Amino acid sequence: MRFMAFALLTFCLLSVQYVVAQSPKSPREMFGFRMGEDRKLIHWEQITAYLKMLDADSDRIVVEEIGRTTLDRPMIMAIISSENTIKELDTYKDIQQKIGRPYDIRSDDAEKLITKGKTVVIITMNIHSTEIAASQESVELAYELATATDEKTTRILENTILLMVPSLNPDGQDMISKWYMKDVGTEYEGTRMPYKYHHYVDHDNNRDWHFFNLEESRNVARILYHEWYPEIVMDQHQMGSHGARLFLPPYSDPVNPNVPPSLMANLNLAGKYMISDLHDQGFSGLVTNTIFNAFFEGTMSKTPLWHNRIGILTEAASVRLATPIFFPKTSLRGMGQDLPDYKQQTNFLDPWPGGWWRLRDIVEYQKAAAISILDFAAIHRQRLKTNFYNLNRKAIEAGGTEAPFAYVLPVDQHDPNNAVELLSRLRISNVDVYKAEADFSAGGKSFRAGDFIVPLAQPGRAYIKDVMERQQYPNLREYPGGPPRQPYDVTAWTFPLQMGVSAEEIEMPFSVPMKPVEPVLAVNTSGIKAGWLAIERRYSNSYKLVNDLLNSKVDVFQLTEPRGGLPVGTFAFWCDAKAPETYIAKSEIFQVPLVHLEEGGEAVKLPGVKIKAARVGIYQPWIPWMYDEGWLRLVMDNFGFSYEILHNSNIGNKLSDIDVLVFGSQSANSIVNGMSQSDAIGAAKIHKEYQGGINAANVDKILQFLMDGGTAMFFGDACNFAIDKLHLPAANVLSGLDRSEYFIPGSILEMHLDTASPLTFGMKRTTPVYMNRNVALNLRSYTAEIGETGYFGNRDLLLSGWAVGAEKLHDTVALAEIPVGKGKAILYAFRPQHRGQMFGTFKLIFNALYK
Repeated sequence: MRFMAFALLTFCLLSVQYVVAQSPKSPREMFGFRMGEDRKLIHWEQITAYLKMLDADSDRIVVEEIGRTTLDRPMIMAIISSENTIKELDTYKDIQQKIGRPYDIRSDDAEKLITKGKTVVIITMNIHSTEIAASQESVELAYELATATDEKTTRILENTILLMVPSLNPDGQDMISKWYMKDVGTEYEGTRMPYKYHHYVDHDNNRDWHFFNLEESRNVARILYHEWYPEIVMDQHQMGSHGARLFLPPYSDPVNPNVPPSLMANLNLAGKYMISDLHDQGFSGLVTNTIFNAFFEGTMSKTPLWHNRIGILTEAASVRLATPIFFPKTSLRGMGQDLPDYKQQTNFLDPWPGGWWRLRDIVEYQKAAAISILDFAAIHRQRLKTNFYNLNRKAIEAGGTEAPFAYVLPVDQHDPNNAVELLSRLRISNVDVYKAEADFSAGGKSFRAGDFIVPLAQPGRAYIKDVMERQQYPNLREYPGGPPRQPYDVTAWTFPLQMGVSAEEIEMPFSVPMKPVEPVLAVNTSGIKAGWLAIERRYSNSYKLVNDLLNSKVDVFQLTEPRGGLPVGTFAFWCDAKAPETYIAKSEIFQVPLVHLEEGGEAVKLPGVKIKAARVGIYQPWIPWMYDEGWLRLVMDNFGFSYEILHNSNIGNKLSDIDVLVFGSQSANSIVNGMSQSDAIGAAKIHKEYQGGINAANVDKILQFLMDGGTAMFFGDACNFAIDKLHLPAANVLSGLDRSEYFIPGSILEMHLDTASPLTFGMKRTTPVYMNRNVALNLRSYTAEIGETGYFGNRDLLLSGWAVGAEKLHDTVALAEIPVGKGKAILYAFRPQHRGQMFGTFKLIFNALYK
């Protein structure tokens, strides 16, 4: 008996030792400090390793790689729930997919699925890499959920599945954390990193969640719209330091009419629940209903609203990365029109009194908000899942009873590649695309077999409608008769206009046999044979194909006279008798038809000139939030154009190595003077090599570059640099106007083109352009002929968005070609590559990149 007791005691002790050995280490134990401690950060490899350790040591967490980043780092997601739920993840994922796309589910079957299912919540963190706190919070939040046994945690684990993405931009998280840590304890501590924390677009990576240009957006879209269908999306951010401590919904006005009112009501309920919960816990400085609205589609937290998901943005007051800041009470101020003063009011019930503000405070606020929304999701599981199912069902049913019923994109487009590209972006959001199997009529118009159809009888009806229709932003004023109220971001994002695509909105029910397809352009390759082959410039992918040919050392020409019914500027190359199969394959890969011009041997001279790729230099300032050039680099990379990045230190010496110099949209002052050191006591020092701009001496060198035969392209605000610093014969007619006189905050307008210019090859006579900068040109008399290549008419300019004082643009020039010595300056009073979305105006860039 004593032996058995001894054996049992030994077994228990061994069991305890085993449990202790297997108990996960806390982040503090692992890293030697609390997350958010002053002047301490963990980087991406450490976050990944820690979460994988939790996966190995806890039955409540599974870590998955959901894709690779732009710079090929692993992008991960932690799935956290109860042990029993984790064992059945495939079952719960299947439930989400069925209620997320409930085409064939009866209401009683749906009720059973809802009863069994869990509320799925995705919390995404650190999309803006300088907003570093959430990435530090991630490991602590995961640890507490993986180990805690209190009543609230148990309720959360039993009723929810958390999908936690610790960084939406791991590349930047790693860059920022390492950049900061190397300067800790020096005069440079907390200085802004001069590189973009996203390889292409820095802060603008949170403007891509409806269009999906970036690898990171696409990775998460698969989770949101193809695999897990979460009912709640929370995206954690940081904001300015001098106002409230934490923003939570409800959002400010205006309301987007395409978002279901019941969804917004539930969103408001969730926000108010979190506000109440955090107040109960003693958090102060919480604000709602200010600055951040839910009209603009494109951000991570808001875009899910158009997919029937609750989308929650949190914004915490920042510190200097991990360096604390002291705020005297008198340094605190309001936040926009809805919180004009830093004082108690309905949406700001308990102002924070001031004092020290630390990274640890941000971690605490954000973690509390995360736990709060998870508890809300657990308590209201049945309601949230029922509402999600009902909204998806109603969207499908509305497609059969309410206009619009569909969008039809004819295959016979000016640029069929752009039509297919548009549809492929819809597919990333799991919008179903079909092809007509017979000719048909709809809405009084005739269509052909093979045309693409996007029915609106889909769960994503609101998203389809919002990105396909023209926006009508409300004419909001700061006060009656006052200036326009600044919107949160832009006011237009209409896909067909941005991409130069014809999409017919169908207002009446119709019937046609159709089949679901992945959007691909079927290319007829039967005519590809030995001889001269032509590539029509109206196809966007023609530029991809031509760049591929040039890189393969194939001689490419462009026609200087019309030939075979094809216009001047058409690309052409010789295909010998051994090569047709090669070019058939390329035609199919790039989805560009090759037109057989004539035979007779390569000696037959076409009326054309041989082209080659220009040597391109793109100016990149040491001001990372000047991300316009980054979007240009993304577009050029996607279309196979080569370029060199030029900085302040080498731009003057590199001009002899390039043919084309490009300035993205930034002010003349920022180009010339760049970042300057603040004189304020306590301000972080800027490393000397990153201070300043190109300086006056290099301005002279750029002018000489033009005189010697170079081409310089200036986008948006950079036109002011060309006018003010290079003294080109032009004036910005919008200079000096205030907001009450002229205000076009990101809208789409119609521009006329001079199609005789080589810059417009492949374009139609009019094109939508994106205007979100105060630039419009009047040209002055000159000793050489200036090309007024793009210009605005004198009425009805606005196509989508909001415009105040659009008459100021009447009869002004938007695209000018100005000879300078042997060279040429091209001024774009708009951003032709706007956020990588303006496929319809890409050719206005590409055509300047050959010589």
